[in-house]
Amino acid sequence: MHKLILLSLSVSLLAGCGEKGDFEQAINEKISKKPVCYSFNTQENNEDAYNRFSNVGVVVKVNVGGNDVSPILAGLKNAGLLNIEYEQEMFSKVAILSATEKGVKAKFWDKNNGACVGHKVVDEIKEWTEPNNAGGQKVTRVSYTWKLTGVPGWVDKEIFSGIFGMNKPEEDQIILVKTNKGWKAKGIFE
Repeated sequence: MHKLILLSLSVSLLAGCGEKGDFEQAINEKISKKPVCYSFNTQENNEDAYNRFSNVGVVVKVNVGGNDVSPILAGLKNAGLLNIEYEQEMFSKVAILSATEKGVKAKFWDKNNGACVGHKVVDEIKEWTEPNNAGGQKVTRVSYTWKLTGVPGWVDKEIFSGIFGMNKPEEDQIILVKTNKGWKAKGIFE
């Protein structure tokens, strides 16, 4: 009798772990697809910047909205990889970027994605709602934390601490949908 109770308790506990692991896998599948980067609006612009950042002092001009400076750009400047100067052109502020000698050696700019500092990965599944039917689909809301992984060697985590997920996990939520292939994170237009 006691063995039967222990066996059913063990099966219940394992079932809960499996669901949590399934959630983590589904969320990672969604959030890990794209690296966390500072990038320009087209691949051609990224390739041009890559070529320019391969030489010391060659300038790349970027429109900047207000006083907003990307934490990745700020980190590149503070790490001594990039020089940044600002000037006003007509009604917009322009950042004038140029790689330093240290930046050229670090090769911080990717031709396709720009300056990337890692990928998001689930740190911990915090809680989830009981799966419910909504619009004919079984859905659940999952609260979790994520952090950056695969951080390049040229990134000093203290200098780049302004980037979410760099030094401490960030809280987030996501809606998962149960499919015939398990839980999936679905966007509205997917």
